[in-house]
Amino acid sequence: IVLINLKRRLDRRTRMLKTMASLGIHVTLTDAVDGKALNTSQLQALGIEMMPGYKDPYSGRVLTRGEIGCFLSHHSIWTQVIERGLQKVLVLEDDVRFEPWFKRRLQAIMDDVGKAQLDWDLIYVGRKRMQVQQPEQSVEGVDNLVEADYSYWTLGYALSQQGARKLLAAQPFSRMLPVDEFLPVMFNKHPKSV
Repeated sequence: IVLINLKRRLDRRTRMLKTMASLGIHVTLTDAVDGKALNTSQLQALGIEMMPGYKDPYSGRVLTRGEIGCFLSHHSIWTQVIERGLQKVLVLEDDVRFEPWFKRRLQAIMDDVGKAQLDWDLIYVGRKRMQVQQPEQSVEGVDNLVEADYSYWTLGYALSQQGARKLLAAQPFSRMLPVDEFLPVMFNKHPKSV
């Protein structure tokens, strides 16, 4: 379990560590990339190029440095999954809030996923559903799990090694998007072809 936290947000780190301890969950802290501290030459050195013509679908603004930092933070974890040979990882951002029985429910879902022998890449454990007109399809054999449609937020998700490989194979630095736009694109859930 990896917790992403900006070093300058000690308040969030403290709150999350207390919450995790109370839930009996051990986490590995990962320092988030602070997008506000990035400069153009650093972005060029990483080979980051913005998606041509990208504008936020709701505000119409271009990609922010904060969104770039967020993407880089998640990308770092995906890379670690491959480099360390992890079969799966739970990624949490420091602004996630937990529902009662979170640990028990997540364990039950992951147990059911294993029993059903699902071939999975990513499972949201927290998200903002963007497409609400159509019901989402339940995943057979797994209670409380649906095939997520177009969704935002990366505050909590489980990622398999094969899922990490797919995300990295897309070479996202060559057409940078916010990470919560990139994930729906990767899993064919984005309403627009990108």
